[in-house]
Amino acid sequence: MYSIAFQYLGILTFLYFVIKLLFKLVEGGRLYIFSTYPDFSKYGKWSVVTGSSTGLGKATALQLASRGQNIVLMSNEEEELRKVASEIESKHNVQTKCLTIDFSHDEEIYDEIADFLQGLDIGTLVNNVGIAQGLYRFLDIPNLSTFIRNIIRINAVSVVKMTQIVLPGMVERKRGLILNLSSMAAVKPVSHIIMYCATKTFVNYFSQGLSYEYESKGIKVHSCMPSMIRSNLTKFLPRHKEYVSTEAFIKSWLATVDKTRWAHGYIPHAIQGWITKMIPADLYQILYEKRVNKALAKKTE
Repeated sequence: MYSIAFQYLGILTFLYFVIKLLFKLVEGGRLYIFSTYPDFSKYGKWSVVTGSSTGLGKATALQLASRGQNIVLMSNEEEELRKVASEIESKHNVQTKCLTIDFSHDEEIYDEIADFLQGLDIGTLVNNVGIAQGLYRFLDIPNLSTFIRNIIRINAVSVVKMTQIVLPGMVERKRGLILNLSSMAAVKPVSHIIMYCATKTFVNYFSQGLSYEYESKGIKVHSCMPSMIRSNLTKFLPRHKEYVSTEAFIKSWLATVDKTRWAHGYIPHAIQGWITKMIPADLYQILYEKRVNKALAKKTE
């Protein structure tokens, strides 16, 4: 009797994983293979992109501009912002506005940002600005107190405060799209980048909760959890050929943003995320630690 029960249990478990796999394949096809870009103009005329002087922010701004969006560029690098603005205007014949702002400063900067954005029909907000740490254990991080303050202000507080500024207008117009850059580091905590993991987990949970609260009001909120991308944020890590370029990643990711509350943005990253979730946390940490040690060994060579 027990053997028959175990057989049925085994069959049901097998069917559960088969159905789950099929669901993932269908969802992956919908997001990444048979993908279509949203009509960003239905949300509004302007897109705001933080951290848009280089890397993912710049690539996002260029892609949104190529789809007819006017772009507000924000970064602490004034000269680079103006270069990006000039490139956008010459390539895509849209308007740009630049605001040089340092998101590591205290909350007074958001009064300046709110005044700067006043009166704009902002349809899309991209909370991209972020910093990462090198591969350090918590107490070994250089200038630890300053780093703690900066990473929380830049990676987490900026997302909340920019949302606070832009969301009321979206609610009033009953349309809007908020795109928040989280990370694969939010899937499972790992050593040597714990502050980055913590802030990106906050971004992911805040995004999905906000989506539940405001979806009925016409606002779509999306959290993106990518893996490794060739950008300034990963410059402290050894380069690998499997790292995707910012341009290729953004083209893939922007096709997913109005279809789901969260995504990894790129199909190899989605596969990696699925595997990561299946691996027990302690085993994942062991595997990650080996990769960290290899990276640290190369750094000292």
